[in-house]
Amino acid sequence: MVGLFRGLWRANQRIDQWRALRAVHEALRVAYPFILVMALIDVVGQGCLSKSGFFFQVYHIGSWLPGLEFWRDILQAVSVVVNGLIAVMIAFTTGHYMARTYHADALAVGLMSALAFLTLNVNYDTFGQTSHGNDLAQFWMPNLGPQGIFLAILVGLGVGWLASHLMRGLATWWRHHRHSSLSWTGRVAWSLTVVLGVTVSIGYGLSWLTDGGINDLVYLALQTLNTNPGHNGLRILLVTAVSNGLWWLGLIGPVDVAGNSSVTSLQNLAYAVQHGSGWGAPHPITLHTLGDAYANFGGAGMTLALLIAIWIGSRQASYRRVATQTVLPNLVNLNESTLLGLPVLFNPILLFPFILAPAVNLVLAWAAITLKLVPPIVYPVPRTTPGPLVAYLGTGGDWRALLLSMLCLTVSVLIYLPFVRLLNMEGGADHAA
Repeated sequence: MVGLFRGLWRANQRIDQWRALRAVHEALRVAYPFILVMALIDVVGQGCLSKSGFFFQVYHIGSWLPGLEFWRDILQAVSVVVNGLIAVMIAFTTGHYMARTYHADALAVGLMSALAFLTLNVNYDTFGQTSHGNDLAQFWMPNLGPQGIFLAILVGLGVGWLASHLMRGLATWWRHHRHSSLSWTGRVAWSLTVVLGVTVSIGYGLSWLTDGGINDLVYLALQTLNTNPGHNGLRILLVTAVSNGLWWLGLIGPVDVAGNSSVTSLQNLAYAVQHGSGWGAPHPITLHTLGDAYANFGGAGMTLALLIAIWIGSRQASYRRVATQTVLPNLVNLNESTLLGLPVLFNPILLFPFILAPAVNLVLAWAAITLKLVPPIVYPVPRTTPGPLVAYLGTGGDWRALLLSMLCLTVSVLIYLPFVRLLNMEGGADHAA
């Protein structure tokens, strides 16, 4: 075990020197305050103002809060602006930082990266339309939010490298052949022409293959992994592990591990309504009864346990600060701010527990349900239900399910704790946002 941690630390030190990874971490650091605001807004909007929200139902907010629709519209407007452009921000900041490392014009290259990312997400189906042209959005909006983070990073890295070398190469070529200096405007304009020419060609070409842009093509390819695992615990374990690994890469949710509305869940609910209990439900082992109930408190990777482990074992003030700032969204299973703020994304030390903790929880829940120590969850719960309460409420208030949830949370904290302590070796510098 000591050898594993030493190897992880050496790998982390080497990877931290990579120019690309430093650019990614800088982009995530800059984006963190914006996605934190978005997460807090979503806590209120989804948890308190939505009819299906946990706190809305518990506190009957609709019966006493005046102007409910007004507040929903206000929060939705803010969320659309911030959430809808977070990937564009990351494309800009990644390209900006890459250009700085090459001593190029960082601001111009950052803007090129943002524009290149947008051209890859243009809805080409709107072109040539007349009377009904306004019915379709000009951009594939879901790709501009958290779902587009991975593509935004790739575009920022690629354009940051290409545009920086183009601007330097153009200046050298111009001086050699024209015996004069190419103006700043000329360097930017020619480089932008090349960059947009490449990305527009890619975007337009892919529009013949898919209706959702390159990001949608990647997600559709990854979703083929999510073949229905049925009641096979090993396949459920594999699908969940793959999903969490993709989240760690910034691919937010291409493999859907939520099964709350699946046919098997509806059949379990019908059984519980008829018999007054989930004991003996026809489908006790599913993605929903294992993954939704026990595997991912706080969101993908069991990040609620990560925050607790940071409070217990971290000496890094920056990590403790991010844990405190993001605990409320994590309680209602919204963890994008944690993933960007620490960051968890592209952090090699946190990858292992990010996948291992949910996997161990799945095995514990699988064994407990198979041995009939706890009933499977059969009742629907709101998406924003605090993670440790999902199984308790989903079983109709069975104390054994709550006890198992607490056990899963405790085990996950213990899994994260040595990796959090390993990060203490980074010293006193602020490594998180």
